[in-house]
Amino acid sequence: MLFDLPHILYMVISAVITACILVAAKFLIKKQKSKDFFLRFWAVLTVVVHFSSIYTDYYIEKITNPELGLSLFIPAYACNVCMWLLVIVAFAKKRGTFISLLSHFVALGGIVCGIVGILINENYGAFGANNPGLNPMTDYEVVKGLVSHSTMLIGALYLLVGDYVKIRVKRTTLGVAIGLTIFLIDGLVVNGLNRLFNMPDVNSMYLHSVPFDAFPWVNTLTIGLAGVWVAFVIGMIVERITLPKQKRWYYRAKPLIEADEEAEEQLEETK
Repeated sequence: MLFDLPHILYMVISAVITACILVAAKFLIKKQKSKDFFLRFWAVLTVVVHFSSIYTDYYIEKITNPELGLSLFIPAYACNVCMWLLVIVAFAKKRGTFISLLSHFVALGGIVCGIVGILINENYGAFGANNPGLNPMTDYEVVKGLVSHSTMLIGALYLLVGDYVKIRVKRTTLGVAIGLTIFLIDGLVVNGLNRLFNMPDVNSMYLHSVPFDAFPWVNTLTIGLAGVWVAFVIGMIVERITLPKQKRWYYRAKPLIEADEEAEEQLEETK
């Protein structure tokens, strides 16, 4: 059962530990190589924890043919995709334009997926009532689901804390748009493959049906548009707080807008 005492305790303890780790990293890790190692550590740890249930089933539960959950071999959900994108960003040798934009998406998308995965964890919701508590020996599938979201959240937040990403209107909005496009492509591919091989529909990225029946207007399109809009608003707020007026997005866009207006006026005069 979601939001029972063990779940609430996990959320509180996880939040405190996450904050302590990131504050310590901010003040203690200064060299870029150390920052890269720290980011890669959390990216790899997230993957290891995610797949660890296979080995616990085999070695601890003595299940000789462990059952592979869908999320272990197909990136059907947003959290799975963010996990792998975090790995790509962490291990990228050159931080060019595309990796920079992708980092903006992973920072914000990873934070959202991490928090949602902890607050509304499907495994905990399904098994928590039958197996109250968070005992790693009896509820490992639930525990590892929560922990993997916590480790991914640390990695995503460190992209901001470690100065890999500086929130800006243009790059952040474009990065989120690219990330949501990756989600869309992933969903189309996963759903298409399942249909091609006559497998059950997994509704990857909620492309076939809405996530909440009570809110039919919350669909892939509205979620995507809301994500881009939120990224734009966050960028505006951060720029207003951290940048002088001359460096904000609207000030830089002003000469372009004025040039377009002058060009239109000249075109009207020639007519």
